[in-house]
Amino acid sequence: MDLILSFNMDMAHKLRPYLQDISLALVATMLVIFGDHVNRTLKRAVANWMFIARIGAFVLMCTFGYGLLTLWGQPLVYWLLTHLDPSLRPITILFCFCLLGVLAERKRYL
Repeated sequence: MDLILSFNMDMAHKLRPYLQDISLALVATMLVIFGDHVNRTLKRAVANWMFIARIGAFVLMCTFGYGLLTLWGQPLVYWLLTHLDPSLRPITILFCFCLLGVLAERKRYL
């Protein structure tokens, strides 16, 4: 049991310098998985607009909207990861990536 706990704490210390990259990867993966829902919602919201306005809305959403979601989401996920107990951090990160993988795989078949 001590070997597992020692390995876990060793992984927590090795992951520490990469938490910003890990949080960015988590946010980007969520945006890829759920981006079509955002686009569908925007499409419904601007359905009655003029053609040029609809195109403008989608260009703004794709360029600035997703960028802002990434800019605001990454620090939040980073904050959550840094405030986790270090002994829980490796398993939490592994669980999050596995959950996102399952969601992406299920979405492919829906």
